[in-house]
Amino acid sequence: MLQHVFTGRDEAEAAFVKALLWEEGIIGVVHGALLQEVWGGVPISDEALPSVWVEEADVPRAGPIIEEYNRRELAEAELLVANKDKEDPFPPRPTWTCPHCGEKVEEQFTQCWHCFHPRPKSDPQAGG
Repeated sequence: MLQHVFTGRDEAEAAFVKALLWEEGIIGVVHGALLQEVWGGVPISDEALPSVWVEEADVPRAGPIIEEYNRRELAEAELLVANKDKEDPFPPRPTWTCPHCGEKVEEQFTQCWHCFHPRPKSDPQAGG
C-alpha cells in the first residue's frame, strides 16, 4: 500500500523529491501533477498539490531524505532573505571532484553529472 510522504509546491519539486528517493533505492510515484494544468484561479489546498507516495515499507527510509531536503530548502530561503540586498545572495556550495573526468560536482550528488561516475567513498567531502 502506498503512503504519502511529501507535498510539493509544484510538479517540478515533487519530481525532484521523487528522484532523490530513487537515488536511495526508494521507488515513488507523483500524484496530482496534472492538476497543475487546470488550477487557474481555483484556490489550492494541500490535497490538490503534487505529492510523492512510496510503499509503506519504505516510509521510514524516505523520512530522513525528505527531512534533509526540507532542511536545505529552509536554509536556502533563510540565506536568500538574509542576503536579499547582495548581487549574489547564494555563496558557492561545497563540491567534490570526479576522479574519472575531473568535473566539480555539488556535495549533495552521489554521482558525477557529467560522466555518471559514482562519488568515491574515500573522498573526505563525500561524507562517508
